[in-house]
Amino acid sequence: MTNQWYSIEEISGILKLHPKTVLRFIHEGKIRAQKIGRAWRISREALETYAHGELGGRENASGTVDYGTIADRMTVSAILEIREQSAEESSRLSNTLMAALNGKDPAWGNSRADCFYYPETRTGKYALYGSPAFIGTLMEMLSRLSGPEGGTRE
Repeated sequence: MTNQWYSIEEISGILKLHPKTVLRFIHEGKIRAQKIGRAWRISREALETYAHGELGGRENASGTVDYGTIADRMTVSAILEIREQSAEESSRLSNTLMAALNGKDPAWGNSRADCFYYPETRTGKYALYGSPAFIGTLMEMLSRLSGPEGGTRE
Protein backbone atom coordinates (compact mmCIF):
# COMPACT_ATOMS: atom_id res chain seq x y z
CA MET A 1 0.00 0.00 0.00
CA THR A 2 1.48 3.36 -1.00
CA ASN A 3 1.45 6.28 1.34
CA GLN A 4 -0.04 9.58 0.18
CA TRP A 5 2.25 12.62 0.44
CA TYR A 6 1.17 16.25 0.83
CA SER A 7 2.96 19.52 0.16
CA ILE A 8 3.05 22.33 2.71
CA GLU A 9 0.43 24.21 0.68
CA GLU A 10 -1.91 21.21 0.70
CA ILE A 11 -1.47 20.70 4.45
CA SER A 12 -2.08 24.41 5.12
CA GLY A 13 -5.36 24.11 3.20
CA ILE A 14 -6.41 20.95 5.04
CA LEU A 15 -5.54 22.34 8.50
CA LYS A 16 -6.58 25.91 7.66
CA LEU A 17 -3.18 27.22 8.78
CA HIS A 18 -0.81 29.62 7.06
CA PRO A 19 1.98 27.79 5.14
CA LYS A 20 4.61 29.47 7.35
CA THR A 21 2.84 28.09 10.43
CA VAL A 22 2.96 24.59 8.94
CA LEU A 23 6.67 25.06 8.21
CA ARG A 24 7.25 26.27 11.78
CA PHE A 25 5.41 23.19 13.12
CA ILE A 26 7.70 21.01 10.98
CA HIS A 27 10.81 22.72 12.37
CA GLU A 28 9.45 22.43 15.94
CA GLY A 29 8.76 18.72 15.41
CA LYS A 30 5.00 19.03 15.86
CA ILE A 31 4.43 17.72 12.34
CA ARG A 32 6.73 15.00 11.00
CA ALA A 33 7.89 15.66 7.45
CA GLN A 34 10.60 14.67 5.02
CA LYS A 35 12.51 16.95 2.73
CA ILE A 36 12.42 15.61 -0.79
CA GLY A 37 14.63 17.70 -3.01
CA ARG A 38 13.97 21.30 -2.02
CA ALA A 39 10.40 20.75 -0.81
CA TRP A 40 8.91 19.38 2.39
CA ARG A 41 6.47 16.48 2.11
CA ILE A 42 4.13 15.29 4.84
CA SER A 43 2.78 11.74 4.80
CA ARG A 44 -0.87 10.97 5.41
CA GLU A 45 0.20 9.05 8.51
CA ALA A 46 2.06 12.12 9.87
CA LEU A 47 -0.98 14.30 9.14
CA GLU A 48 -3.27 11.88 10.99
CA THR A 49 -0.85 11.69 13.92
CA TYR A 50 -0.74 15.48 14.18
CA ALA A 51 -4.52 15.87 13.78
CA HIS A 52 -5.34 13.17 16.33
CA GLY A 53 -2.87 14.64 18.79
CA GLU A 54 -4.35 18.11 18.38
CA LEU A 55 -7.97 17.02 18.48
CA GLY A 56 -7.90 14.08 20.85
CA GLY A 57 -5.05 14.66 23.23
CA ARG A 58 -6.07 17.81 25.05
CA GLU A 59 -9.54 17.08 26.34
CA ASN A 60 -9.70 15.57 29.80
CA ALA A 61 -12.45 13.50 31.46
CA SER A 62 -14.52 16.55 32.40
CA GLY A 63 -14.62 17.65 28.75
CA THR A 64 -12.47 20.73 29.31
CA VAL A 65 -9.30 21.40 27.39
CA ASP A 66 -6.05 20.75 29.25
CA TYR A 67 -3.25 23.08 28.20
CA GLY A 68 -0.74 21.71 30.69
CA THR A 69 0.82 23.54 33.61
CA ILE A 70 1.62 27.23 33.45
CA ALA A 71 5.32 26.31 33.72
CA ASP A 72 5.00 24.28 30.50
CA ARG A 73 3.44 27.23 28.67
CA MET A 74 5.56 30.08 30.03
CA THR A 75 8.41 31.71 28.13
CA VAL A 76 10.27 34.80 29.32
CA SER A 77 12.02 37.27 27.07
CA ALA A 78 14.57 39.90 27.96
CA ILE A 79 16.28 42.53 25.83
CA LEU A 80 19.76 43.59 26.81
CA GLU A 81 21.25 46.68 25.16
CA ILE A 82 24.89 47.62 25.77
CA ARG A 83 26.94 50.48 24.38
CA GLU A 84 30.01 48.52 23.34
CA GLN A 85 33.54 49.81 22.92
CA SER A 86 34.06 47.66 19.84
CA ALA A 87 32.63 44.86 17.72
CA GLU A 88 35.10 42.51 19.44
CA GLU A 89 33.59 43.30 22.84
CA SER A 90 30.13 42.56 21.45
CA SER A 91 31.42 39.30 19.99
CA ARG A 92 32.86 38.22 23.36
CA LEU A 93 29.52 38.78 25.11
CA SER A 94 27.70 37.00 22.29
CA ASN A 95 30.07 34.01 22.65
CA THR A 96 29.51 34.00 26.43
CA LEU A 97 25.74 33.90 25.92
CA MET A 98 26.06 31.09 23.35
CA ALA A 99 28.23 29.10 25.79
CA ALA A 100 25.54 29.55 28.46
CA LEU A 101 22.91 28.31 25.99
CA ASN A 102 24.99 25.27 25.05
CA GLY A 103 25.70 24.37 28.68
CA LYS A 104 22.24 24.93 30.15
CA ASP A 105 20.26 22.36 32.11
CA PRO A 106 18.04 20.41 29.64
CA ALA A 107 15.19 20.61 32.17
CA TRP A 108 14.96 24.34 31.40
CA GLY A 109 13.52 23.54 27.97
CA ASN A 110 13.91 25.50 24.75
CA SER A 111 15.78 28.76 24.85
CA ARG A 112 17.30 31.15 22.37
CA ALA A 113 19.55 34.19 22.17
CA ASP A 114 19.64 36.55 19.20
CA CYS A 115 22.64 38.87 19.11
CA PHE A 116 23.01 42.03 17.00
CA TYR A 117 25.77 44.62 16.76
CA TYR A 118 25.12 48.06 15.27
CA PRO A 119 28.50 49.61 14.35
CA GLU A 120 27.02 53.03 13.54
CA THR A 121 25.96 53.44 17.19
CA ARG A 122 28.45 50.95 18.67
CA THR A 123 25.56 49.20 20.39
CA GLY A 124 25.04 45.52 21.02
CA LYS A 125 21.50 44.18 21.43
CA TYR A 126 20.81 40.75 22.83
CA ALA A 127 17.33 39.22 22.79
CA LEU A 128 17.02 36.32 25.22
CA TYR A 129 14.13 33.81 25.31
CA GLY A 130 13.56 30.86 27.61
CA SER A 131 12.13 29.54 30.85
CA PRO A 132 12.00 31.86 33.87
CA ALA A 133 14.74 29.81 35.57
CA PHE A 134 17.05 30.03 32.57
CA ILE A 135 16.53 33.77 31.99
CA GLY A 136 16.99 34.36 35.73
CA THR A 137 20.30 32.51 35.62
CA LEU A 138 21.43 34.57 32.61
CA MET A 139 20.47 37.81 34.36
CA GLU A 140 22.45 36.74 37.43
CA MET A 141 25.45 35.90 35.21
CA LEU A 142 25.24 39.28 33.47
CA SER A 143 24.97 41.02 36.84
CA ARG A 144 28.18 39.30 37.95
CA LEU A 145 29.92 40.23 34.68
CA SER A 146 29.06 43.87 35.24
CA GLY A 147 30.88 43.78 38.59
CA PRO A 148 30.03 45.28 41.98
CA GLU A 149 30.24 48.84 40.66
CA GLY A 150 27.91 48.10 37.76
CA GLY A 151 30.77 47.63 35.32
CA THR A 152 31.37 51.34 34.76
CA ARG A 153 34.72 52.41 33.36
CA GLU A 154 36.50 55.70 33.74
